[in-house]
Amino acid sequence: MRIIAGKFKGKILSEFKLSTTRPTSDLVREALFDKIGFDISDSIFLDLFAGTGAVGIEAISRGASKVFFVDNNKDAISLIKKNTSFINTDNFEILNLNYEAALQYFCKQNIKCNIIFLDPPYATNFAEDAISIIESQSLLNAGGLIVWEHDEFKIDYIKKNFEKYQTKKYGKKFLTYIQM
Repeated sequence: MRIIAGKFKGKILSEFKLSTTRPTSDLVREALFDKIGFDISDSIFLDLFAGTGAVGIEAISRGASKVFFVDNNKDAISLIKKNTSFINTDNFEILNLNYEAALQYFCKQNIKCNIIFLDPPYATNFAEDAISIIESQSLLNAGGLIVWEHDEFKIDYIKKNFEKYQTKKYGKKFLTYIQM
């Protein structure tokens, strides 16, 4: 796993294997940032369910002004700290919280994001719940974007619940871009 482009291009990141964690592959991250590349510069980026932190680190590398890493797994938080140890700026924050507590934190702190990346365990409804909270608490700036990594079993939910979205398939994984 490596940083694909930007200031930290080529940097190798540590990863781990947990049953609840599937790091976003280099291919999927590259596709994600090719799609949203121009929107990253000077953005506030939330990597919810951050895992290894690779997606958020890629956002920092490509010019995000602030990145929030959120995960409730202590091993993931340790790995994110290890993987961000080479970043000599204060433009990121690591939060060891579950997604609901993190989103409430953002609400209380009046933090709004430009891009929110969701990559929860696939067999849960965490993304659906998170999107509901994001929408009800207005946690996206005007023109903000939610990017959801998921499997095929979420396609029907997306079709029924969103008008402005685009879905791309990468092997067995999907990225859905939801304009709120």
